[in-house]
Formats: sequence, structure tokens, C-alpha cells
Amino acid sequence: MTAQMQISLAELLRRHNISQKQLAEAARMRPATINAIFRGRVERVEIGTLVDLVTGLRRLGVKADVGDILQVVDKPAEAEQAARERALRLLGGEPWGLKPKGLVEPVPVSGPPIEDLLPDLLGPSL
Repeated sequence: MTAQMQISLAELLRRHNISQKQLAEAARMRPATINAIFRGRVERVEIGTLVDLVTGLRRLGVKADVGDILQVVDKPAEAEQAARERALRLLGGEPWGLKPKGLVEPVPVSGPPIEDLLPDLLGPSL
């Protein structure tokens, strides 16, 4: 697993029904800057920009902090992700079981959990 930064500004604005334009005005920032962060099209975000974003959100009545905008999330390694996708395909795309055509509820599948199958599907480690 590797860690990566996830920008959650879009989700935060949707949750509070705030437009990018409203945030840009409240934060006294360029709309293009807000849009780039909103879409995750930035390589880095300056601390001053984060302070402006949080200040703008607070002016709009949102009790926000930097952690509401940026989070560090674990990203599975490529081999692990590929193995998980292969295992899910074997299960018909659902981790809890196969869903035969025409049925509403998945059918339980007996056997070990998918996490136990992953080491076998990853192949030999070097």
C-alpha cells in the first residue's frame, strides 16, 4: 500500500450546497484556483491557500478545517489492486456473492473471504 493525498473540496461544497463562485468570493480567491482544487488538478496546495479556503468556508457558515479538504488515504499497490479486480470478476463483480440474472438478491458464496484469496492471486513475490 502507498499513501496519497485526496482532495475532498467537491464533496464538501456539495454537502453544504455551496457553489465554487460563492466560495471564491468568500475566500477572496480566483475562481480558476477554486476550480483547479475542486477538480483535483493541482500538484500541491500552498498553506496560505488552505487557510484562505478554510476562512472562506467559515464565512459561509461551514465549520471546516484543513482535514475536511485534504486527507491522506491508502492506495493499494498495483499488483494488489489487479488481484482484487480479478477476484471480484471471479465473483461476478460483487464481493459478497454471485448475482444470477433475474435475481434481486445476491446468492451467498461459500469459501474464504476475498482478502484470503488475494495473496494467491498476487503471484510469487520477489
